[in-house]
Amino acid sequence: MNKLLEERENYLNKKLSHLLFEILEYPEKKDVLYIGLCYCQLSRVYSADEIPLSELRRCLTRYLIDFESYPWRDYLLELELFYLRDTEETLIKGAGLITYTPTEETTLNIDPKYGFLKQQFCQKIYRYWYISQRWGNFKKPLTAQEVIENAVRMYNEGLYNESLHYTEDYLPYFKSGKELLLYRIVRGLSHIGLLVDRKEFQQASQEIKKLKAFLKEFSKELKSLPYDFKKLQRELSKLEKTLGKGKGKIYIEPVRFRKKKGKGFWRKLIDFLKGFGVSR
Repeated sequence: MNKLLEERENYLNKKLSHLLFEILEYPEKKDVLYIGLCYCQLSRVYSADEIPLSELRRCLTRYLIDFESYPWRDYLLELELFYLRDTEETLIKGAGLITYTPTEETTLNIDPKYGFLKQQFCQKIYRYWYISQRWGNFKKPLTAQEVIENAVRMYNEGLYNESLHYTEDYLPYFKSGKELLLYRIVRGLSHIGLLVDRKEFQQASQEIKKLKAFLKEFSKELKSLPYDFKKLQRELSKLEKTLGKGKGKIYIEPVRFRKKKGKGFWRKLIDFLKGFGVSR
């Protein structure tokens, strides 16, 4: 990918990731998603990038949003992805959105420099909406463990970019050696997920080898942590084998990062009896 386009994609992904974090920590913030939902829906209906602002107004009413009281100008300015067109020659974007009064002819369009990311933007908006409706008990972290739990939740949902950015934002929370080990593992997994999504299978396989070696090297230190690293190793090996099958359309099961299961009744009983010197 062209370096400039890659920079724009990274910028958009980081911006949207931070939008998701705000929405999860402050649920009322999800109102900003309505304008994205309506744009993506109408753009699909019209089969065009540019849509009438009057149609956006109608769409918002379906979500019980009053256009006149909805801070759509602020949200457009915050998203930075859109501009308004008043006439063929007049474009309104940036700070100009705050004072602009729309007419019946006003249209909304995505900034051409982000046009190639329109599909990705819409996919993320739909996904964020789904998550904002379904996820609960998500709060701003106070400890490194809470950062990890939130990041793992995103990772297991397939939000690899978001997981990367989340751990990056909260890196100062990671103080101890074991916390930094978890940080490395979550970032490694997220990187692998991104490469698989991009169908960069050879690079993904290389990253899997590195992560497996890392898990093996620090197996003693990781043993006391509440995650099932043995199962993670098996899932990584399975993914590596799948990627090694070569080109073509293949189904890839997501690698999950799970907590350890508690001991079952029989395991507890055996351990109890062992404590009294009773063998099986």
